Amino acid sequence: MDLNDIIARAAPNSEVTLPSGEYEGPLAINKPLRLIGKSTTVWAKKSPVIEIKSGGVTLCDIRAEITEGSIEEPAVTANSPATVKNVEVLGRVSGFGAEDGFFDILRTIELGRFPADRENSFKMEVNVPSETKIVCEIREVTFEPTVLQAGRNELTIKISGISDKTFLYAEVLFKSQFTRRVYITGKPDPTVEQAVLKQIYTAPERGVQAQSITETVSTTVSETVPQSVSVTVPKTDAISMAGKQNPNLPPLDMKRGQRVALSQYLGDKFEVWFTANKPQGMDIDPYVFLLGNGDKALGDSGLVFFGNDVSPNGEAKYYPNDGHIEIDLSKVSPQVQKIALAYSIYDGGATKNFRSVGSPRISLRSNGERVTFTVDGLSEEATIVALEFYLYKGEWKISAVGAGFKDGLAKLCNRYGIEVES
Repeated sequence: MDLNDIIARAAPNSEVTLPSGEYEGPLAINKPLRLIGKSTTVWAKKSPVIEIKSGGVTLCDIRAEITEGSIEEPAVTANSPATVKNVEVLGRVSGFGAEDGFFDILRTIELGRFPADRENSFKMEVNVPSETKIVCEIREVTFEPTVLQAGRNELTIKISGISDKTFLYAEVLFKSQFTRRVYITGKPDPTVEQAVLKQIYTAPERGVQAQSITETVSTTVSETVPQSVSVTVPKTDAISMAGKQNPNLPPLDMKRGQRVALSQYLGDKFEVWFTANKPQGMDIDPYVFLLGNGDKALGDSGLVFFGNDVSPNGEAKYYPNDGHIEIDLSKVSPQVQKIALAYSIYDGGATKNFRSVGSPRISLRSNGERVTFTVDGLSEEATIVALEFYLYKGEWKISAVGAGFKDGLAKLCNRYGIEVES
C-alpha cells in the first residue's frame, strides 16, 4: 500500500485515516489535510521521511523514522505552518521553530551491570531543542529532573529494587512538541559494586540552536501531547521488550514487504503455524535461523528444525508432532539480532516447488490468532523465507518477506553462514 496514493486521492481539507503498520516513504503532503495515524509508522532510508509542502496540514498519531541516514537529519520537514499532535520522530525536525535544534540523547542507554536490589544512580549531560518532559512508567526507574529546559541539561537516572533474576529493558518517552523514544537496558548483578552518579553519557557541545529554515515557521502550531496519550507502558517490575500486546487491535493480515512492531500484536511468547494446500506426498518443513551480526547464524545450533528441535536458550522450539514453531523472545540471547523463519520442500526435485502449493499461510498466535501472512506469487522456489523477526532500535519488528530460492535449502543455509552439502 502506498500512502502517497492515499493522499493523492484525498480531497483538500479532508480528514484521512491512515492504515496501521509500517510503510516506506518518503511521504509528501502538498494539500491541506488532517492525517490521522492508527499505529502508523512511515520510514525512509534518508531524510526527509515526511515533507509538508502545504499550509493547513495536521499530523496526528504518526511515527516517522530514518532507517539508514543520520538521525541528525530531519525526519519531518515543514515548508508551511503545520499542526502536530502525538507525532513521534527518529531524527530531527525542520520548520518547527525551536524544535529544529539538536536532540542529543543516546537512542539506547546501556547501564551495563549494576547491583541488584540496591539504589544505583547514573549521570548524563544531554541537549534538547526545547522544553521536554520525561515520561517513564517503570516504577523502578526514575529521572531527575523530569522536565528539561531548552539547551544543555544534567540528568540523573536512578534504578532501584530490581532483582538479579530479571533484565532491565524499559521505554522512556521524551515529549516536547514531538515525542522521541529512548530505551534503557541493564542487568542486575550482585557481584558488582554500587553505581553512584556514574557518568554514562556526555552530549557534544553545541553552539547556537539551529534556526528555522523559513520565515513562516514562527507561526507553526504544535499541540501538546495530552497526558492520557496511549503510548505509555504499564507499571511492572521490569520489562523484557518495548511495549505490550494491544488486545484492542484487530488481527493483522500482512502483505509482502510490510513491517510492523511485534509487540502491538504479540506477547513475548507466541506460536507459528503453517498451512497450505499441497500435493499428496509433499513435505514442507520449517527452519528457524537465529542470526547475529551480518545476518550470520550463531553456529549450527542457531538452526532449529526437525534435526535440532530446540535452540540453546530455548528461543525457538520445533514440535514434530504437528510441525508448529514456538518463539520465546524473553529467552533470546543478546547475540541474536534477527530470527528468520523459512519453509522448504523436503527432498524437492525440479517438479517440486511452491508453484504447486496453494495458499501457503503463516499464522502467528498469542491468545488467539493475531497475525497472518499468505505467501502468494510463488513459482519455482523450493525454499522460502516467510517472515523475519528482527531487533531494530531496541524494538522487535515483523517483516513479511515471502521470497526464496529455487535451488533449495542448501543455498539459504550457506547464505546464513551454515555450511551444508548442496
